[in-house]
Amino acid sequence: MKKKIVAIILSMSMIMTSLMGCGKTSEETQTAQQNSESNEAGQEKEQDAEKEEVPSQEDVRIALLLSGNLGDMSFLDSANKGTSQIMADYGAQVKVIEMGSDATKYETNVLDASDEGYDIIIGSGWQLQEPFQNVAKDYPDIKYIIFDAAVDYAAGDYSNVYSISYKSNEAAYLAGIMAANMSKTSILGFLGGADGAVINDFMIGFIEGARSVDPDIKVICGYVDDYSDSPKCKEMALAQYNQGADIIFTAAGASGIGTLEAAKETGNYAIGVDSDQAMLYAESDPAQAQLIPASVMKNVDATLVRAYEMIQEGTLPWGQEEALGLSDGAVGLSDNEFYQKLVPEDVKVKIDEASDAIARGEISVKSAYGLTTEEVREIINSVAP
Repeated sequence: MKKKIVAIILSMSMIMTSLMGCGKTSEETQTAQQNSESNEAGQEKEQDAEKEEVPSQEDVRIALLLSGNLGDMSFLDSANKGTSQIMADYGAQVKVIEMGSDATKYETNVLDASDEGYDIIIGSGWQLQEPFQNVAKDYPDIKYIIFDAAVDYAAGDYSNVYSISYKSNEAAYLAGIMAANMSKTSILGFLGGADGAVINDFMIGFIEGARSVDPDIKVICGYVDDYSDSPKCKEMALAQYNQGADIIFTAAGASGIGTLEAAKETGNYAIGVDSDQAMLYAESDPAQAQLIPASVMKNVDATLVRAYEMIQEGTLPWGQEEALGLSDGAVGLSDNEFYQKLVPEDVKVKIDEASDAIARGEISVKSAYGLTTEEVREIINSVAP
């Protein structure tokens, strides 16, 4: 009997121990599950926080620094058009800073924009090359885009700078073909904003294109030495018209408005630049538009939008310069109602053929980049009347 009682007690003891063990395991499992859920929740919160740190399109802040003022109906207005499209299409915040003509203040403006913490700072032209080089390297977290110029990548770490240059000589070549075919005097004119590679690239392309039509054609060349002095440019254009030029191509920013005025005053043709200048006058001054058969387009707006799209895709080549031309749609000759009306059909065919040949690499247009001052002077003198 005692043995039975002892056996029963031992059996009950084992059962209780087992139950207690099972109870402890259940509590541990529940605690582990709670800890796991807590960790997962914490990770989700961290992931959400990381997502919140990535700025939305509306939070992207862009500063457009213009080496001049809006209203040039050319280069700077085209840049403003591009950033306006970025703002409309992507919702980015854009501030346009018109820096005027005092180049001594440009670097201060670049520095101020950098200190204000913009995500992207865009600058126009060769006047901002040195300011960008001096400032960008000290702000590695800010992205800089300079168009129509390039920083010297060999001079330092500019992995946060993207440079856009344009093969303006290719589009100017087409303008030269048009002008040489349409001229009745076999004398053309060219006026540049300054004596530098950017402007001379237009000039040399224009001369090359004209010479492809008439090897003996004459081109009167000059420089306004200013991008906002339209009265001086008008005076110089009138002088060229008086010397026999009947078509003048001007690449001088807002100064070029003076050539358009001189063309209207004398009844001669003028070739626009950077923007489709005939269409800019189409409604406000149709008589002026009728004297602009075409404009040499530097599609700054399209290339800035292209750059922003590539930023979103993660494909923009930061730390490099890209030279964009006819094959990229970055330059070209305007084709509008005035072009269709004023330019003879056979000349349009010649222009189209040359454009296709350049894009395919069958025609290589001489460029001002890499030429010495003496070589540029030699070209100018070779076509002087």
